[in-house]
Amino acid sequence: MSTKKVMILGAAEGQLPFLNICKKRGYEVIVVSVKGNYPCFEYADKCYYYDTRDKENILKAAIAENIDAITTDQTDVSVPTVAYVAEKMGLRGIGYETSLKFTNKYLMRKAAFEAGVDVPKFDKAESLEQAVSVAEKIGYPLMIKPADSSGSRGVLKVNSEKELRDNYEETAKYSKAPYILLEQFIVGKEYLVDGFAMEGKYTNLDLGEKEYFDVPNIFVSKMCMFSSAKMIEDRVGLKVLEANKKLVEGIGLKFGITHAEYLYSPSDDKVYLVEVAARGGGVYLSSDITPRASGFNTNEALIDYLVEGKATAPQWDKLLKRVSAWVCFSFPEGEVASISGVEDVKAIDGVYMLSMHDVYVGKKTIKLENDSEKYGPALIVADTPEECYKIIEKIRNTLKIEVKTTDGIKGLIW
Repeated sequence: MSTKKVMILGAAEGQLPFLNICKKRGYEVIVVSVKGNYPCFEYADKCYYYDTRDKENILKAAIAENIDAITTDQTDVSVPTVAYVAEKMGLRGIGYETSLKFTNKYLMRKAAFEAGVDVPKFDKAESLEQAVSVAEKIGYPLMIKPADSSGSRGVLKVNSEKELRDNYEETAKYSKAPYILLEQFIVGKEYLVDGFAMEGKYTNLDLGEKEYFDVPNIFVSKMCMFSSAKMIEDRVGLKVLEANKKLVEGIGLKFGITHAEYLYSPSDDKVYLVEVAARGGGVYLSSDITPRASGFNTNEALIDYLVEGKATAPQWDKLLKRVSAWVCFSFPEGEVASISGVEDVKAIDGVYMLSMHDVYVGKKTIKLENDSEKYGPALIVADTPEECYKIIEKIRNTLKIEVKTTDGIKGLIW
């Protein structure tokens, strides 16, 4: 029997969990990405250097290699290409049209509305003047977002027409679609949900709560804590889980990992969709955090299905009741002068990983503006949210990094 071939789109750290699973199972791994210093290139059996949005060239490479499966994780831009190639080659995939509903924020909101899930008032704009007109109908403050980007790039809150005019181009430059999204600003508490679909049936696996860095009008998360969905008993949490299941099944996802964000508005007691993705969440969610919180390994289940056709769905009565979290840090603008406490953090009970990738003495640091400019994470597992918060506090008190700035020596920003 010939060796199975799996094509993975993307070569950055977020693809390593899938790559490692495939290598352990003896599959041949073909990685596709633009050139760069990415870790997956080192471990792949073969590499192609294309932008992961380049559907046609990647399809040609996939046909030439006669691949058995194609996948990606932790990045939205590759999802439509994965679906397109799978559809063209008759491989297991979620369908190209379905993929667009999980990656284009405008189409996503239309699909959510049709599925009966609440969404903020929204519309698209193809020009600044059209955006000004749409904003007048929605009302300020509002959010402006690229239609099809990720990592919080170009996602901004604007409070007036002047701010919209000043920031329109910053948002538009990140949108590959010829328009941006404008939507009502909802005041509420943010929740995250991860789950897994198999053969059209969906199971929520965890419910998360997020904290942000204190940067005006910039939305970059610094900590996310996830409790097993089986632990959730409060009314609002259950309401969020219900909305998520309704959404994913309503869009018609046949199989796969999902990561979604919602806002609960106490003023009208509604759960509003922020976004939903047909892939694992960033910062080790599908590979580490969801399995530790719920006991179900979504990555292994997805590879089982894509490559072998083995359909494994989560069993509710077998899910664990645990909590797992990630916490990141950022720097003041300057140069890293000293680092200490790294090994002490790794020794803290409940900490199972601390990433210090690209953190070193002499590093030039810049002001935080999007998700790509935060560092870490530390990954934590505990029995309760309260225990998890205590571990996070220990980490923040133990990891010491000094940065030389124009205003003197400063510490990390947590």
